Amino acid sequence: MAKKDSQKIMLVHSEVKVKLLETYLKRYFNILNNSKFIGDIHYFDLFSAEGVYENGGKGSPIIVLDSIKNAYYAAKHKNGNSGKFHCMFNDIEESKIETLKKNISNLKLHYSEFGNIEFLTKDYQILVPEVSKKLDKLPKKEKAFVFIDPYGYKEVRISDIKSLLKNGNSEVLLFLPTHFMFRFIEDGTPESLYEFIEEIVPKEQWPKSQTGLVFIENLKNGFKKYLGKNFFVDTFVISREKNQFFCLFFFTSHIYGFDRMLDAKWELDEEQGRGWRYSSGVEDLFSCVEIEPSTEKFEDTLRSFIGLKSRNNKEIYEYTLRCGHLPSHASQILKKWQENKELISKTPSGENGRKSAFYLSYKEYKPAEPIKLIFSFNNI
Repeated sequence: MAKKDSQKIMLVHSEVKVKLLETYLKRYFNILNNSKFIGDIHYFDLFSAEGVYENGGKGSPIIVLDSIKNAYYAAKHKNGNSGKFHCMFNDIEESKIETLKKNISNLKLHYSEFGNIEFLTKDYQILVPEVSKKLDKLPKKEKAFVFIDPYGYKEVRISDIKSLLKNGNSEVLLFLPTHFMFRFIEDGTPESLYEFIEEIVPKEQWPKSQTGLVFIENLKNGFKKYLGKNFFVDTFVISREKNQFFCLFFFTSHIYGFDRMLDAKWELDEEQGRGWRYSSGVEDLFSCVEIEPSTEKFEDTLRSFIGLKSRNNKEIYEYTLRCGHLPSHASQILKKWQENKELISKTPSGENGRKSAFYLSYKEYKPAEPIKLIFSFNNI
């Protein structure tokens, strides 16, 4: 079977896709590996390919193993020991897996002391139930991350994602070629896309998507509704060319994992925290120019959220993340309102809260932590 150009050569949108994966997993591996409450860490790549493109670009397996290697030695240097990292790389084409093995060996990216590494050549639809069973059997202390970067979308279903998340110890990052999916809807929807959408929502209820970005938003909302309120869903949009939008969808049941993924997103898109768009300037990919985050729309929604009734610090932390923003953004807004004498903060016992203290973090959100502050507006 002849390869598509995107499978042979690392295109810019693939580079950005892998960069988000790398940015997040660096945090994920280091945080988990340095926690005394976390055991082994498992990584599953269900469409791994060869790991190195013909033009030298590094694919997800190489990026991930490099991140694991760094996390392993960093923990050993800091703590004297490190947890184990177990990886599974799968691709239905045996030649790709054989090439991946050679690439990993040549680059000296894996040693047995890191953990186990498994190579498979299974069909995705057969593999997903097997991975789900493995995740179900993991001890509570162990964590897993699943990366799904298919060669299309025909095989992938939202029910797959739900099955991979049900154990509560896993997170999933899914890439979808949303530009092509949107184009098909506009030009006459093929049966495979109908099947994909109908699992999320009855096709007669699927909202009209005027643009590719609206299509992505409709997908995200559909995923949220399907999975329910106990799960977190977010997107990272990649614009390859004008009006060509591809998207990474992140799924987790754990709010701190969601917190860290949002932090990775905002590192790559300091202004919007939404995604990356193509620019003719090579340096624009990872610009070091200081950019202020755009929080105007979020400020309006946060005002409405607090204005409906008084809100505590835990509620504001969760609401901020579900809006795709960072706790630091909410803190800046609350501080401005506080300085303008608009916002009142009280402790649960009725005392005035300390100025510029908002307690918006996962540490303060944990169930064992008491509510620190209750916020309301002066006009309420």
